[in-house]
Amino acid sequence: MSNNGNSLRGAGGCLCGAVKYEVHGALYNVINCHCSKCRRVHGHFSAYASSKRDDLKLVEKRGLKWYRSVTDETPDVYRGFCKECGSSLFWDARGDVHMYISAGTLDQPTGLKTIAHIWLEQGGDYYELNDDIEKFEQDSKGTIVANED
Repeated sequence: MSNNGNSLRGAGGCLCGAVKYEVHGALYNVINCHCSKCRRVHGHFSAYASSKRDDLKLVEKRGLKWYRSVTDETPDVYRGFCKECGSSLFWDARGDVHMYISAGTLDQPTGLKTIAHIWLEQGGDYYELNDDIEKFEQDSKGTIVANED
């Protein structure tokens, strides 16, 4: 798949097919979030790829439901999930140029790699990280978002 703005770069969706999406344009590498909110939503830490908001196209959205997460450190955050099967799909900080996509919902092969862990100060006490990728106690403050595969 090509990486220009008009070509399909990635696609995915929920478990039942009631939400499907395509990414036309850059698809950015994966960041693992260990915050308490992501752990509750996903059942463990989350893994998010991202794209520019304008590059994400919803192909099927009959199951898409948005939950406004008022306890997130980032204001005005919405979490997108499938109301039919419960799949967690998106993290959307309204006003941000990027849309964050749950990496596990992308169709294979993604061609992506995991590049960082964020919000380690809120991480679960039941796991350890023994990898060599970048780690941040809180948010990366945008220092890693621009890394493309």
